[in-house]
Amino acid sequence: MIKRYLLIIATILSTNLYLYSQSVTNSPYTRFGIGEIDRNGFNNSKAMGGLATGLRAQNQINYLNPAAISAQDTMSFIFDIGVNGIFKNMESSTNTATFKDFAFDHIALSFPIKRWWFASLGVTPYSKIGYNIQQTSAYTPIDSVNMHYDYYGNGGINQLFITNSFKFLDKFAVGFNLNYLFGSLEQYKQSYLDRTDSYGTLIADEISLNKLTYDIGVQYFDEFNEKYFYVVGVTYSNKTKFNSTKETNVFMTENYSTQGIGVIDYLADVTNLKDTITSSVDDNYTVEVPQRLSIGFSGGIKNKLTVGFDYSYQDWSTVNSLNLDNSFAKDESFNLGIEYIPDIFSLKNYYKRIYYRAGMFLNNSYLNLNDEQIQNYGITFGLGLPIVNGRTTLNLSYTYGTRGTTSNGLIQENYSLFGINLTLYDFWFIKRKYN
Repeated sequence: MIKRYLLIIATILSTNLYLYSQSVTNSPYTRFGIGEIDRNGFNNSKAMGGLATGLRAQNQINYLNPAAISAQDTMSFIFDIGVNGIFKNMESSTNTATFKDFAFDHIALSFPIKRWWFASLGVTPYSKIGYNIQQTSAYTPIDSVNMHYDYYGNGGINQLFITNSFKFLDKFAVGFNLNYLFGSLEQYKQSYLDRTDSYGTLIADEISLNKLTYDIGVQYFDEFNEKYFYVVGVTYSNKTKFNSTKETNVFMTENYSTQGIGVIDYLADVTNLKDTITSSVDDNYTVEVPQRLSIGFSGGIKNKLTVGFDYSYQDWSTVNSLNLDNSFAKDESFNLGIEYIPDIFSLKNYYKRIYYRAGMFLNNSYLNLNDEQIQNYGITFGLGLPIVNGRTTLNLSYTYGTRGTTSNGLIQENYSLFGINLTLYDFWFIKRKYN
């Protein structure tokens, strides 16, 4: 029975590897660096302000601190699958625009190997890029003609993780993530005149990259007065220099903006290309991600209340990535979260068994544009709705956040992020005496 389920899940995992390239965002800030990095975990963490480092739960998969996997019961099996949606309003000092999307988010499973050894594996987005920016300026040789510049980006990096977590001395846990990061970043720059009889120039860059990386996590956990608990956690992620290749093509094109189609649709028909001006491949293109350190704490009343805080630090100013200079800063994140369960053992009142979650976060991001470090901050809410055996939960999360500013020629994004994931929890490793 177990082997059959594992085969089904492995098939789902391998099939959905291809879905992550379709996970899109729309943010002008993803034009720089490796895009929008996803470090908020699954929906129980997202609903608690992105809390993860010091978070330890029996019925949830917390891959952001691999030591937390060992909190699982030794006879259980967890399978988690989730999707999310976003609605965003973007505004500058002169214009506004809206964006909405719905996408597959993650799939993961976790299971014990020994009483002290636990394992997990899954696939989740690591970073995403997506933008569509237009600029217009006067074309001085002809007064009645303007020059247009279009910038379009798509793609991202996916993360396949395999976790091993070990519990010892009843109070310590250590875990290791082996991550395979892979994906591609596509960026296009087009310039053309607003005349139907004109030709344009299109620069198409595609960066393919992959790398094996690792995360190390440690947690110390204890109880006192048989009622209260606390957890202290630390995680470290190594500096990563991707195996990356950048292919650049410069084309002369028709003024296809008058046809009402995008750059991807235009390039799909090779007969549209009038001439290839240059083509080059750089096998040593530099894409780096610095090491990252996170510390966290959680505590509260067993089976009722959890309160926690995380702090993370990553110095992007020390790396050379995508050949950009003076655009990276020190990345710092502050996450605060709370979870409350009125009465987890209630038999008559379902609402008392619901997990009520809330949190807030502040991220001083790694981007420094126009002498302004881009900030991302917001509040979160969520519910864990118990179903079946009480440990299986339907987790809902909602985030309202703001990224950027309208000052210094920048753009402010106000967004609502919705998430839903199903965490299936079952006791699969019990040896039955009777059928």
